[in-house]
Amino acid sequence: MNLDDYIPVAERIQAFIDRYPDGSLQPVNLQEPYTVIGTGETKWIVYCAAAYRHAGDERPGIGIAWEPVPGRTPFTKGSELMVAETSAWGRAIVALGIGAQRGVASREEVRNAKGTA
Repeated sequence: MNLDDYIPVAERIQAFIDRYPDGSLQPVNLQEPYTVIGTGETKWIVYCAAAYRHAGDERPGIGIAWEPVPGRTPFTKGSELMVAETSAWGRAIVALGIGAQRGVASREEVRNAKGTA
């Protein structure tokens, strides 16, 4: 994996806003924006995001991400929910075809896969 080709989620969000100024990024389930699964030392925060192009969008882009709790790197420990949310937003935007040419993974996922955390 090459971080040189990575499109940061912040840039994906800006591209989404530029293309869909009436759009919004929201949790799929507003009443339960995330869940925690697992028991004991094996727990995960799961976040499912929707990228709505407009208020009546019946087929938004959907992105799901999960993070181990506690986080396994200095970049994720203590920020697990925020990392999962940001990753899910990035994936939801890619599901609409924005930034898809360079992959779906979050920067943290690429960094962790490379072992450079």
